[in-house]
Amino acid sequence: MTYTQAHIELGKKFLQNNNVNFDYDAEDMRISFGIDVSDKIWTSGDSIWSETKAKKAVAVDSLSLSATHSKMHYSKDDWDSLTAEDLYWSGGLDGYAYYDGSGKDGTWNDGEEYTLEEKGGLINGMKKEGTGDGYIYTDDGFVANLENYLVEKCDFDKALFDYLGFEYSEQGMQSAGAVNFDVDMDGDFWLAVKEDMDEEQLKLQAKAFA
Repeated sequence: MTYTQAHIELGKKFLQNNNVNFDYDAEDMRISFGIDVSDKIWTSGDSIWSETKAKKAVAVDSLSLSATHSKMHYSKDDWDSLTAEDLYWSGGLDGYAYYDGSGKDGTWNDGEEYTLEEKGGLINGMKKEGTGDGYIYTDDGFVANLENYLVEKCDFDKALFDYLGFEYSEQGMQSAGAVNFDVDMDGDFWLAVKEDMDEEQLKLQAKAFA
């Protein structure tokens, strides 16, 4: 996706926010955002798994969003022959919102799980009816309010959603303490943002020692 210097400046403001940690593992070609939330994020009660359909304030600890470059799926000997269609950033199942599932202090109480045997071997979680609120999973308000948190508390301009976004994973995975997301990330953009920040820092250091 194309971007301008104005987008780069917006990205720099986000990465400089105290709630945001950016990491790039060059060897694994993996970008990771660790975002401190430490706040309550409201659901809207529209999850298909909710028994009560009640809005809940979920105590979310953090949001983790990662993606890996598609080159890592190939041998390095094949990199030079890859086409533009082969080159992308993959964030499937690489996002998590870590939350308090204890049910204390008005936070999410996600009920009693069926055992693997009771589920007949199904991998994804299932809640016993009448034991809790079901799942956060598929609740539109939870994702929307996490996005609002990024905008309001992390200097994330809405234009940056073209370069970093998340949605519930198709697999529907949620555990007691983590909701799973697929991540949509333009890693090339964020590497350009970080490079610009590093160059700016080097110029400031050179000026200080001049």
